[in-house]
Amino acid sequence: MKFSDNKKEFPDWDLYYKQNNVESMPWYEKNLDLDMLEEVQFLEKGEFLDLGTGPGTQAVEISKKGFKVTGSDISTSAIEIAKSSTNNVNFVIDNILSSKFENESFDYILDRGCFHVLSVDERITYLNQIKRILKKNGIVFLKCMSKNEKNIPDDKGPHKFYKEEITNYFESDFYIEKSKDTVYYGTLKPLPKALFFVMKKLVKI
Repeated sequence: MKFSDNKKEFPDWDLYYKQNNVESMPWYEKNLDLDMLEEVQFLEKGEFLDLGTGPGTQAVEISKKGFKVTGSDISTSAIEIAKSSTNNVNFVIDNILSSKFENESFDYILDRGCFHVLSVDERITYLNQIKRILKKNGIVFLKCMSKNEKNIPDDKGPHKFYKEEITNYFESDFYIEKSKDTVYYGTLKPLPKALFFVMKKLVKI
């Protein structure tokens, strides 16, 4: 299968967070994403990474469920905003493509907006880092834009995917426990069509 390989221009994220009100950003969702809300109630407590945490709303809500949470972002401005909202989450500046997190640091990773802004050339590096920092049998929760979304032109916004494309990227190293059609909760109306995956890291002998 041919993967999405169109080149896209994305903003300087640090400048974007300096110049814009976070509550107007397309991905801003004060409450815990409903797809995640369904999942966390069944999880054993552990260490959670909110990858690309932005203003930190999802990290804060997950911490309220009893998890030890770290929120990471490449934007210094985003992390400063996130830190101002709570003392219960460890917010850090980190780039997943060259992450400084130690091996097997997290039981769970939530990616609600990182993977779908990466270029094709960056995705394998991302996968290798995710595998490295997840503990054995760790779980990644991935939300990304769907190619079923027709209201947003293909040359605008994040990359879009079919379910099969995401499966092909992850299936060698993760067991796909769940994949579903859903929406991306945020400030856009109507809510854009999205995909949601629950994937467990395979333990290879």
